[in-house]
Amino acid sequence: MKPLKTFCIATLLASLPGLVTAASILDPESTAPTEVAEAIEAMILEWGRNWSTSNWAAIYDTWDPDEEAPYYLGEERERWLIGREGLESYFNPPKILRTIMGGVIMTPYRLRVRLVADDIAIVIWENKLAMDIKGRPPISDNFRANAVMRKTADGWRFIHYAEAPMAPLTYLEHLYRKSVPADYAEIVQPMDPDG
Repeated sequence: MKPLKTFCIATLLASLPGLVTAASILDPESTAPTEVAEAIEAMILEWGRNWSTSNWAAIYDTWDPDEEAPYYLGEERERWLIGREGLESYFNPPKILRTIMGGVIMTPYRLRVRLVADDIAIVIWENKLAMDIKGRPPISDNFRANAVMRKTADGWRFIHYAEAPMAPLTYLEHLYRKSVPADYAEIVQPMDPDG
């Protein structure tokens, strides 16, 4: 790899934590006490940085080690992954899979936290994902996520996590709406029903 390209990639990766944490991602609809919401926000931002740097071990460590049957459903999975063994193998992918991945940028936003017990919180948020597989152009996606988190001695940890992509027709409508020019309302000429 050329030195300039290596420098640019290293600089971008080093700046990711600052880009991801530049502003709070807490939504005003969050109802948890401030200290709980901020602790979970910090954890979710760290989770996003770990995805963005392919730190698989750190992603796995965001799960409660005492939970015997964690639930995980990524949008790419056909079925739920249930249990420690499956979770461990999922977040320790084979080297061949890691070699075909080009890179990932995971940016969480619009985080809402609701405390349902002293040590249990329901958390919902949205993610902006950009990624590429070597030899292919990058792709991007927005998806919703929800989690149940438990407070542990090491902070808040997942016991349940699921991604909730939109149904295909809903997502297609979203893409069509997203492609409308920002100044549409100012420049559109009303249709004449008699013309």
